[in-house]
Amino acid sequence: EFQEKTIIEPCKATLFAGVGQSAVYTTLTRPKLKHEEDVIIKVVKTTICGTDLNILGGNVLTCKPGTGIGHEGIGIILEKVSKVIKHQLGDRVICQCITTCGKCKICEKKFYGHCDNGGWMLGNEIDGMQGEYVRIPYANNSCYKYPKHLYNTPVEDALVMCSDMLPTGLEVGLLDGNMKEGMKIAIIGLGPVGMATMICAEIYKPKEIYFVDLNPYRLDAAESLGKLPRFANTNFIKILNTNDDAAEQIMKHTDADGVDLAVECIGIPRGWEICQDIAKVGGHIAILGVHGKPGVFNLERMWYKNFTITAGMVHGYTTQMLIDRIVEGNLPAHKLLSHSMKLSQIEEAYKLFKTGVNCLKIL
Repeated sequence: EFQEKTIIEPCKATLFAGVGQSAVYTTLTRPKLKHEEDVIIKVVKTTICGTDLNILGGNVLTCKPGTGIGHEGIGIILEKVSKVIKHQLGDRVICQCITTCGKCKICEKKFYGHCDNGGWMLGNEIDGMQGEYVRIPYANNSCYKYPKHLYNTPVEDALVMCSDMLPTGLEVGLLDGNMKEGMKIAIIGLGPVGMATMICAEIYKPKEIYFVDLNPYRLDAAESLGKLPRFANTNFIKILNTNDDAAEQIMKHTDADGVDLAVECIGIPRGWEICQDIAKVGGHIAILGVHGKPGVFNLERMWYKNFTITAGMVHGYTTQMLIDRIVEGNLPAHKLLSHSMKLSQIEEAYKLFKTGVNCLKIL
């Protein structure tokens, strides 16, 4: 399958070559229109997501070797079919990571991540955004336009993160977590989606945000964001987890009460364990990390807490709202971009992103 793609009408793309292997920047066949609401996009800007690392590590069983990866980005519509009525040739659009038909019973409930005809296809079940061209199915519902005066601006750079990272932090981390004003929350893991959860939390004016990581650079970046005027009424506490004592530190800060909402953003059992340790009575644990291994559910000491747990896919029902906030200057997403590189450098970018050394999000 990997070899079969390197044939006619070549274009560059980034492929999943197999579990445990690095992402491969190579050549495959330029995509063609297949279905009645398809568009072909010339990719302008894309990025790497932590979930791409999970694909390389074998945690996403639906992605097969030979698939072009990447599910975040923006591009120009080069080709379309007649039933694509919301977009025109030449439009620049944000490509949502979730393919949404808008017609099935699941979509009627806004559970777009489980769309009968789509869901998370891009860079998973079909070739994705980390290449020169991409086919986007159901473009009427899976692409978003933005004003022309933002083309080739820093605001456009920030809009790339509306494909997945920002909606995931807001929907799976905060809205599913029943976020309310004045809460104490903890964010376990400050990769890009953890940082996205943090900046989206400002919408709900939390009382305290505890942010936990092993990476001093990311902790300092989060602390810097916490000094923005929009966070004036929120107390930020950074927790360096070098000694694996994050839960103890948070419980000490909260006088053994715990937090209202713990958001797990790293996708490993230890993150889930920390959340169990710090959730208060009546609290909530929201899982948005991609877990490839089982975790221990400590029911013997959790059953009496009357807590709630949620986990699942992003749906993208907040995407337009997030786009609007960025365009209006009310969401500082551009501060999450630490590097800008060429597509031809993407193998190097993967290595940098995986280390997390002085790195947040790579455009």
